[in-house]
Amino acid sequence: MVVALGLLARRSRSAKEVETSLGARGFSRAETRRVLGRLKQLGYIDDRKFAADWSERLQERGFGALRIRLELQQHGVEDGLAERVIPAAAEECVAARKILQIRFGGEPICEPALKARAARFLVGRGFTPEVVESLLDPCDV
Repeated sequence: MVVALGLLARRSRSAKEVETSLGARGFSRAETRRVLGRLKQLGYIDDRKFAADWSERLQERGFGALRIRLELQQHGVEDGLAERVIPAAAEECVAARKILQIRFGGEPICEPALKARAARFLVGRGFTPEVVESLLDPCDV
């Protein structure tokens, strides 16, 4: 229990992260399950809250739904839970527009080379192709 509490003292973690960490430190599966059960009972581990907080933090840093989903999977959050905290397309579009303005200025991006660079930038930050296309289409006439 002390080791698990030490892990949680640094930052919040998912149940899977704590389980993996305890297993790597040589704790038996039975001990790990008992500790996880107690930590959940005390409210120290809550995957819903962890997923919501982590998703919000990544959104604030300018990352899109795909990147958020990947990060949550890497932290052991179940897919169904991750889907509930990932931003909707409208929210994602607003975030992508904001980060585009910061990175490329407020003018429409019409030059093909700059448009390609902006698209790569957004895709690299985890925005869906639909969002990228919707933001970079205004010059296609």
